[in-house]
Amino acid sequence: MSFTSPLYCNNCGAANQKQAKYCFYCEEPLLAPAKETLIKQRYRLLGSVGQGGFGAVYKAEDTQCGNRRVALKQVNFSLLTAQEAIEAADAFNREVLLLSGLEHPNLPCIHDNFTDAGHWYLVLDFIEGETLERYLARMKDGRLPREEVLDIGMQLCTVLDYLHSCEPPIIFRDLKPANVMRTADGHLYLIDFGIARYFKPGQARDTRALGSPGYAAPEQYGRAQTTPRADIYSLGALLHHLLTGKDPAQAPFRFAPLHRQNGATPDRLQSLLLQMVEIDAHNRPASIAAVQQELEQIIATTRPLGSLLCAYRSHNRLVLAVAWSPDGTHIASGSSDGMIHVWNAVTGQCTFTYCDPFKWYAWSWSLAWSPDGTYIVSGSDDKSVHVWRVENAETAAALDCVFTYRGHANWVNAVAWSPDSTRIASGSDDMTVHVWQMRQERRAVKPDQVDIYRGHSRWVEAVAWSPDGNFIASGGNDGTVQVWNAATKETSLIYRDHAFGVNALAWSPDGACIASCSWDNIVQVWDVATGNTLFTYRDHAFGVNALAWSPDGRRIASASKDKTVKVWDAATGDTLFTYGGHSSWVYAVAWSPDGTHIASAGNDKTVQIWQAV
Repeated sequence: MSFTSPLYCNNCGAANQKQAKYCFYCEEPLLAPAKETLIKQRYRLLGSVGQGGFGAVYKAEDTQCGNRRVALKQVNFSLLTAQEAIEAADAFNREVLLLSGLEHPNLPCIHDNFTDAGHWYLVLDFIEGETLERYLARMKDGRLPREEVLDIGMQLCTVLDYLHSCEPPIIFRDLKPANVMRTADGHLYLIDFGIARYFKPGQARDTRALGSPGYAAPEQYGRAQTTPRADIYSLGALLHHLLTGKDPAQAPFRFAPLHRQNGATPDRLQSLLLQMVEIDAHNRPASIAAVQQELEQIIATTRPLGSLLCAYRSHNRLVLAVAWSPDGTHIASGSSDGMIHVWNAVTGQCTFTYCDPFKWYAWSWSLAWSPDGTYIVSGSDDKSVHVWRVENAETAAALDCVFTYRGHANWVNAVAWSPDSTRIASGSDDMTVHVWQMRQERRAVKPDQVDIYRGHSRWVEAVAWSPDGNFIASGGNDGTVQVWNAATKETSLIYRDHAFGVNALAWSPDGACIASCSWDNIVQVWDVATGNTLFTYRDHAFGVNALAWSPDGRRIASASKDKTVKVWDAATGDTLFTYGGHSSWVYAVAWSPDGTHIASAGNDKTVQIWQAV
């Protein structure tokens, strides 16, 4: 029910239609207020979101925080029996206790809690969306496509793993479609921690047996203490429901094989779900992390080319550079908003950000992760090269900038690490490439033996080390790619087959070839030993901004102003796949270390990770 201009009951707080004379909920007479009333002199009620349980949930504005939209959860004790009041107070306090210490992208944040005469209130993030229960009810046959169910499973595994990894572990105990909120873009939030509890080693049983029929594990009704495996059961029941359209509450503890309901469901997924809903908790997967790993494997074998794994949208301006961590778990992305973000490549959760406090909105034109995974280097339009330490991308609280190199006289367009992680090459608008040795002194890093290459006649747009670390290839706006000795700076080859400036280049993994791209709409693949062009790739409609060679050397990905990323055969030039997920120019592209996914970024402010094989 929705209200354009609600009249709130002074007795129970329920929202009624403006012309109503009696409250639809408690049936008490309604009196129109003479003036606007703010709850706690702060929260302005905008409408009712839902009624039920021990109270109501309202959409509200926080007038002390710029009218931020919040969800106001109200418990009305005047309408409850003595036993209901005890249960409501227990659920309220439990939710406050648990949520106050949690922070995760799939959980709402708690902002406030307070009481007045007869009411208790909890203030949370307002989530624009609907419950998974309501979303499912709108679907044909009451079920969802397999790919969407797998994505839902991955998101819920991520947040459940976070809860189970807390100290002590938190068992949610009430996972069901009604307790999952879904936004318009498919992002999920776990809501209602009313019966969640801490797992206490050594405790014989739960204080109270609670759970939703059909979704609750059998042990939630028994005499033993529930463990994280109870949430595994509930997740299995929920995913089974989403795939089949069969509500488990209609036949608790009995789950039909999926192939009877959905012939397209792989046997591997069926086996996983049936194991998750085993009656005996010891027969279920050992942890939610094990479930997530199995889902990842199922997705990898069933996801079609170009399927979006993750879209990162936390940059405020265009994204110019991306780099994978050597272990493939994280992405670093640089933007014209002056920020570099490091985030989880599966969940999209940002681990930390970096910004030079003295250079607001310095465009981060390029960045590179050191092969040993210890440092990230970035080049920007403030003429500087920043080196910062990232020893553990999952647990680090902040980024540790260890050195800033300011040897260039103009914008730094390109940076690259040597294969042994000891040297950095940086190319600039000052028409030079600087190569310097990393020298570490305690926690500081300083440049040593700075060499300068001056072979280009216009600005340098791209640099790349040969796989053996002996040579550097640099591409410039003078239309050339120059290959030169990293130690002596002697030029061994100049490639001149581009009509315009060279935007990007990449060595083949075996070091035999180089691919280079330009605003002339083409990519050239050529032999490093002879300088002869092997073939020209012409399938882009506009200038090519970036390219990357796959780790196995068999494919090349190229990104263009035509809004596409094209994946093509490195030996023949045949286009294998065109990714069209971006809405504007694509500036950056990078293969995952295992060669299965591609990260691309551009003018639409997003980084998109998608299936490449």
